[in-house]
Amino acid sequence: MKKKNRRCDRKVMTREAEVLKYLRELRKLSMRDVGKIINKSAATINHVENGRVDLRPQFIMKLLDIYGVTYSYFLDLCKGKIETPEHVRSDCISIIKRVPHDKLKAI
Repeated sequence: MKKKNRRCDRKVMTREAEVLKYLRELRKLSMRDVGKIINKSAATINHVENGRVDLRPQFIMKLLDIYGVTYSYFLDLCKGKIETPEHVRSDCISIIKRVPHDKLKAI
């Protein structure tokens, strides 16, 4: 039996998906919380944030409304006009990974 070629079977990470995840986490909302608000499953939100669905403008607008940001602010984040701290976090994680385990507790 031939397997269907479904969009959710492949990841295509976009800057938009990364920004939507950043905005959700900034508001301290879980995927489940967001899903309940817009009457979707947490899996749907997961697929959105992990590049497994094509993002439609109407859906993005629903999420931005929940996160309390404008579309122009969202676009500025996507274009890099406004910096997000995600690179700082990844830098911190890489530094922590290099610290010997016996000194990690001191940090």
